[in-house]
Amino acid sequence: MAAVAETTVDAAAEGKRSDLRSFLAKRGVDTAEVDDQALKELEEKYIIARDLDADTVLSKIQDLLGLGHKEDSIVAYEGLSYQLPSRDPLLRQHEYVPLLRQVCLRRGKVNSCAVSDPKTSRWAKVITAVLSLVQKQLLRCSYRTSSDFMCYGDELFEGDKKTVDDALLDICCLLECTRTSLGVFQVIPGTVVGPLIFTTEDGKEIHCVAMAGTRIREGISKIAVEPGAEVKFILVVQRNEIFDDFAVGRGDLFLREFSCVIVTGGDGQPDITTRAFLRKLQDSLSVPVYALVDPDPKGLSIFCTYKFGSSEIPFDNVGLTVPEIKWIGVYLAEAIDIKNGLPLTKEDVSVLEDLCSQKYVMGDEVLRTNIHFMMYKGLKSIIEAVYCRQYPPIDYMRKKMSNQEDI
Repeated sequence: MAAVAETTVDAAAEGKRSDLRSFLAKRGVDTAEVDDQALKELEEKYIIARDLDADTVLSKIQDLLGLGHKEDSIVAYEGLSYQLPSRDPLLRQHEYVPLLRQVCLRRGKVNSCAVSDPKTSRWAKVITAVLSLVQKQLLRCSYRTSSDFMCYGDELFEGDKKTVDDALLDICCLLECTRTSLGVFQVIPGTVVGPLIFTTEDGKEIHCVAMAGTRIREGISKIAVEPGAEVKFILVVQRNEIFDDFAVGRGDLFLREFSCVIVTGGDGQPDITTRAFLRKLQDSLSVPVYALVDPDPKGLSIFCTYKFGSSEIPFDNVGLTVPEIKWIGVYLAEAIDIKNGLPLTKEDVSVLEDLCSQKYVMGDEVLRTNIHFMMYKGLKSIIEAVYCRQYPPIDYMRKKMSNQEDI
């Protein structure tokens, strides 16, 4: 019997590693030269969220809560407890993995969270309430955004979307699945403009010709350049208003002069859909990718998300990073040479200190130099500081592009 059991376990482990290889390939990560032992070590050391079907997620919820059946209602809080994987970057759980060229979340450290513990009771109840909503919508084969969840459990969620989003992240860690596997989607993905043709998974072609840009969407299987057009590089810009400056109205002059594609992830951290699209875009076009972000801690953090992966969601970075992306500006030294900067806040300093603690960030000379300069000056600025007479600053970008040897 022991020999049979051992064979069964080995087969299960082999199947899991095979599943990881398949998932990495689906996310655009080449594993042809990666042996099974390396995949095994990845599985053992890091939490790597997978795209799971509804039935598998329901089974995991059933096992997690000790339900008799997948359809059983989650009605009681009493006795429930969770071992939540720690996502705190200050506890050194984030690690850059050269094999995947991204930040991953180490296994090991957990935070105990129990209804019976006065210190953690509320959060254990929030996790349970969100799990119950996820279970119900998966059973109905329906999909929601996290904002929809705030219509339920008002007393627990307190009308705070961040509470729901944080609970969903903890649940993804517990179940080792992606957010979309829970049937919960983020809203308002980024925008792209340029001479592109998208082919969706059902074969439909979408031409990205709108002056105001095209909303990025999921389910794009192929990206190509319009016949007769040329794309020399991809420019990622922070904030919607900067995107409009470069892509709308007079910004069309910029697109025509530089023969590029412009992408924005919006006003905050880029969502998963935008990051996945940017990676697919770069893989499809094989052209350089540059980033134009605010010379402030938030801008640096956003750039690091594109390059290394999200520090907030380190368990789901596979195929969502663009390791070759270059930050070309705006640098703080350029901005304050033209216009006075703003003093750093306590929160700004905290973000910079967190970036300084990450070896993979400090290993980038441009980032390291600018982070230290920002801390030394105690100042920050914005992209618009370099606009001066040009709008958008075509002269600024022309100078930047002339210094790029990979175009």
